[in-house]
Amino acid sequence: SLVQSPLHVPVTMKMRAVLIVWMLLCSLVHIRGDIFFPGYQCSVTSQVQCIEDDGNNRILPFSPFAGALGSTSMSQEMCLTHCSRLNLTIVGVEFGSQCFCGNAYAYTPVVHPLSDCKQMQCAGAKNESCGAANRMLVIKGECTGVVAPSGHACLPPYNTYPFCNTSLSLDARLDDLMGRLTLTEMMGAIGPDTTHTGVDPCSCMTAGVERLGIPPYLQIVETNTAVASACVSLGKCATEFAAPANLASSFNRTVWHTKGEVISQEMRAFNNENWFRGGGPNTYIGLLGFGPNINIVRDPRFGRNSELPSEDPFLAGSYAVEYVQGMQQGPDSKYFKMISGLKHYACYSIETDRMSRDVNVSTFDLWDTYLPQYEMGFRSSQGNAQAVMCSYASVNGVPACANNFLINEVVRGKWQRPDVLVATDCGAVGNMVSGNKYAKSNADAAAKAINGGSDVNLGDSFFPPAANGGNGALVQALQMGLTNDTVIKAAARRTYAKRMLTGQFDPLEAQPYTKIGFEAINTTASHAFNLDATLQGLVLLKNNHNALPFKSGLKVAVLGPHVNSQRDLMEDYKGDEECYTGGDTCVRTIAEVFTNGNGPSNTKVQMGVSLTSNDTSGIQAALDAAEWADQIVLCIGLGYEIEHEGIDRPNTLLPGLQEMFSLKILGLGKPTVVVLINGGTVSIDDLVGPSPAIIEAFYPSMRGAEALFQSIFGLENRWGRLPVSIYPKEYNTLVNFFSFNMTAGPGRTYRYYTAPTLYEFGAGMSYTSFAIDATGSS
Repeated sequence: SLVQSPLHVPVTMKMRAVLIVWMLLCSLVHIRGDIFFPGYQCSVTSQVQCIEDDGNNRILPFSPFAGALGSTSMSQEMCLTHCSRLNLTIVGVEFGSQCFCGNAYAYTPVVHPLSDCKQMQCAGAKNESCGAANRMLVIKGECTGVVAPSGHACLPPYNTYPFCNTSLSLDARLDDLMGRLTLTEMMGAIGPDTTHTGVDPCSCMTAGVERLGIPPYLQIVETNTAVASACVSLGKCATEFAAPANLASSFNRTVWHTKGEVISQEMRAFNNENWFRGGGPNTYIGLLGFGPNINIVRDPRFGRNSELPSEDPFLAGSYAVEYVQGMQQGPDSKYFKMISGLKHYACYSIETDRMSRDVNVSTFDLWDTYLPQYEMGFRSSQGNAQAVMCSYASVNGVPACANNFLINEVVRGKWQRPDVLVATDCGAVGNMVSGNKYAKSNADAAAKAINGGSDVNLGDSFFPPAANGGNGALVQALQMGLTNDTVIKAAARRTYAKRMLTGQFDPLEAQPYTKIGFEAINTTASHAFNLDATLQGLVLLKNNHNALPFKSGLKVAVLGPHVNSQRDLMEDYKGDEECYTGGDTCVRTIAEVFTNGNGPSNTKVQMGVSLTSNDTSGIQAALDAAEWADQIVLCIGLGYEIEHEGIDRPNTLLPGLQEMFSLKILGLGKPTVVVLINGGTVSIDDLVGPSPAIIEAFYPSMRGAEALFQSIFGLENRWGRLPVSIYPKEYNTLVNFFSFNMTAGPGRTYRYYTAPTLYEFGAGMSYTSFAIDATGSS
């Protein structure tokens, strides 16, 4: 409950910037609360008082709707409706278009005459007053109807339709629903409705059907490492897991399955409580999450390797099976707990010129490397993933989101999953016109995408009708005979089917999942599991002469560009918010954890060099700290600015001055552990020899610093094994980054690479010595 949430938290500049941008966006559209909450109505009963509100020091600092509901549609009732849905009891309107709410004032309010708050009309109700500049009109009211999860349909008085009848089969209910929808309404359900929802196209809030009591629905929530969401309160942000490669290093199916369970529990909580993504208060979280991303780690230079589990199709597929099952399955077998969508189908592992790139893939490589993990994720007997996001890549001349072979023939045909919902990556349909030139016009692009198997158009407006902000491309394609209404109906049907399978058209009282609340967010158990999973994902690559574990009570120097990293401990596609106070300020740094754990008097921290710059000014201080220390932790690697969506690495080398700096530290000959923090692996040829100990951590995320401290000092011994190969520097000249050929000399990944590696797939040590013995002739 938000009643117990701490409210004396300053509004950060980041929060203000988001809200200002959101207010400007929403000023262009007409947003009504009742389209989101059918059957739920509020009426204002009294105007309590007029209070002073300082724009630089808000009287209600925790205000998720702070001016963000739209300058053309604000009314007292709308503000009351949105706030009451979140159990926020103090509701105020201001400046004609702003809505604020909370459960406590940040400071004692200064009361003014009510007349001071009647200077500005409500933007959406000219007969009402909505405060004034720096004057908030506090209101009270009464609300009736069911407070239901976001996107929930079939609520009174709209619950008498046959498509709401749970005694009917799924097909019968869908038949009834589809028979009631116009073709325009169907198109509204498969593309962003920017006109009525105010949600950006990439987040894709599709249109509801107001006359049937069906609310709009958010078609994408990222779930690769966390439920992409705004924080609820201090300590109530979505659980943020370590990068997939870290978790894959555990080779532990239980870890992957449990991660899925945590994600689905929190997804349900956010959905039930009408919570929203970090992009704004109208992005009400649904039950369709996109993750895991299971493209193959084809090449360490790919900019999005931090999102991926492995270079091995079977390991990536096994990860997908467990993660998807953990997300979708639960104790109530009647409903999917949420819908999981795999990413990015298929053959996607180049960011450079990604919008226009066409990759040539042999039949052998397609079935041996690029598709097996998806088959495992989709097969109903294995992962049974209900959805997928098609990629920007063109495969052998055909864009993935218009690829009839990959979608209709393989997924829906060969793998026997005609029910799979396919969503395009953001803007992939428009890219067929402006990027890869596969389509001759907007209408041609819309037709090729939907005919090729795409159901939901994320990120641009080719599928939705003009009334919902669409560009009319699909309507035009229909008129030109480029597609037909049967294809459009099939896409809308698959979209509504997933909502029915999660219980969104069923009575609330019979569903245990609808009772999950904010208490399920970042629980003590999930917090502990997050640490345990991260511990199992650290890989001990070298430990000469038992350099590790370090002895307690000795002087330790913590050095390197990652000692104070916060954002750079997390992968590319982290959650929307991990810190309630904004930014990444709550992420515990390696410096903080080691200083606290080893004692301030026994610990010195110096960066020495940054990740990428050529600044040498910090090196001497780091060398002095290393000379003083008995033991050294050297944290090096990559970060978000070096590898992320849109940016590939030019090579596998350590950037900046990191190698030179590391060699100086290692040259001192002291007990030193090199900690590698990265997505794609780095070539550390010259560091392997002089390093007493080496740990590959990948991006260990929120609990990474703690996991490293406990492992390095021997408090835990949970090491994993590499899910990828670590190549030497010569890899950069031996292997063409842009080639998708897996076997051409010297090959790719441990299955085909014939040249020497620094560390091979599966490498990893422990503090424990193991022996395997077999007896008998067989």
